[in-house]
Amino acid sequence: MTTPDSMSQHPSKHELLEAFFLPDLCNSRAVMFLLILSEALVLALTLVETGLPGFSWQRFAIVSLFVQWVALLSVAVLCQLRGLMSHLHVLSASLVALSITQLVTLGVSLLGEHLWPMKDPAIDWAWVLRNQVIAAIFAMMALRYFYVQSQWRLKTQAELKSRLAALQANIRPHFFFNTLNTVASLIVIDPDKAEHMLVDLAQLFRAVLKADDKLVPLAQELELSRRYLDIEQVRLGERMTVQLDLPATLPELMVPQLLLQPLLENAVYHGIQPVVQGGLIRLSLRQQDSDWLLEIANSKDPEQESVHGNQMAQANIRARLAMITTEQHPAELSIDDLGGQYRVQLRLPQTLMAAHLADSQLMENQS
Repeated sequence: MTTPDSMSQHPSKHELLEAFFLPDLCNSRAVMFLLILSEALVLALTLVETGLPGFSWQRFAIVSLFVQWVALLSVAVLCQLRGLMSHLHVLSASLVALSITQLVTLGVSLLGEHLWPMKDPAIDWAWVLRNQVIAAIFAMMALRYFYVQSQWRLKTQAELKSRLAALQANIRPHFFFNTLNTVASLIVIDPDKAEHMLVDLAQLFRAVLKADDKLVPLAQELELSRRYLDIEQVRLGERMTVQLDLPATLPELMVPQLLLQPLLENAVYHGIQPVVQGGLIRLSLRQQDSDWLLEIANSKDPEQESVHGNQMAQANIRARLAMITTEQHPAELSIDDLGGQYRVQLRLPQTLMAAHLADSQLMENQS
């Protein structure tokens, strides 16, 4: 029987593929990059053999055909075996990948010797050996490049997780103690309200203490934000007014956990709390074109300068959103200081909904 502890000790197939140094070579972008790189290699080899004055387009076409066959067949095999190779050590996986490219090169070379009509019946083993050496050199260069890129990506993700941990730890200790003091004062006066505050506080810190940065439904993140605002509402009383402008049916978007809480915390501590008469916090969500626009606006002292402390949370949020969106469909964070109002807008693309569907499909496949 598989227990939760044993499952946590063994990474899932998705996690293995994410950490594997060999990229997904099945997508069209990778294939297009491979074709361009192969043609550049063919051009270089042809120029070395013939020189620029004697450049032969016929020779270029023949070599191009040979290299493209080797490259595409190698990528096709590596693409199919990537899931199995992800369980191997880096060195073992590299040797397997190198062996595959060598076998493909050997097969294409022997096939070319057999089919090329102008060649002698005897196999030109020197030509075959040269192909093997050239293929091995470029395959090792490509594997080294993939490994360095993978290590850089993993390092970037590790730094992002450490920044997330710092962001989670940055929830102010005095917020926790002030909340407990408020609960203690309400136990006798209004025990039901005290109980609700403790439930909200427990849910908030349960999310804070989680060590991962997995995606959660937007509805769950909004519920966590509501609990935080409820706690601050009890603590500040009539000094803080909260307006929620949310659609009746929330979109099935997936967002990083604790995406909104740091922004709401900044709105409370830098916008509402410094003003004696308090102010307003408005959280709204609306669809704009094909994306969703999530906005947090808070009133503030018009003469108050922008607080530099806000920038850490905003930088972390931008980095976390960049990890889950693409350049074609990015998630954007924009800031507007309007004097008497501070406004933060999050543009969430529909691709985050696609990520949700992909994760659901992945969980079904794994089950």
